[in-house]
Amino acid sequence: MNKEQVKARILEGIPDAEIVVNEFSGGNDHYAVLVVSPVFAGKKLLARHRLVLDLFQAEIATGEVHALTMKTHTPDEWAVEKPKQMMFT
Repeated sequence: MNKEQVKARILEGIPDAEIVVNEFSGGNDHYAVLVVSPVFAGKKLLARHRLVLDLFQAEIATGEVHALTMKTHTPDEWAVEKPKQMMFT
């Protein structure tokens, strides 16, 4: 699974999402994702992460995706967080 496939999978499950995907091991199995969507409104962090993780159950089970770290925000939360994140890029 490559970065584009990870992004496409998330878009299948969360069509309105803004997504950034980074692979951090060089082996196409460790991903860090940023997902911004209104679907996260009112959901606790664990529920948000489960929503994304559930999209990759088969790949996690087979080891095709070994690690998936994520940040999940609503658009309003991201409007506040994005400037903070930009300070470190």
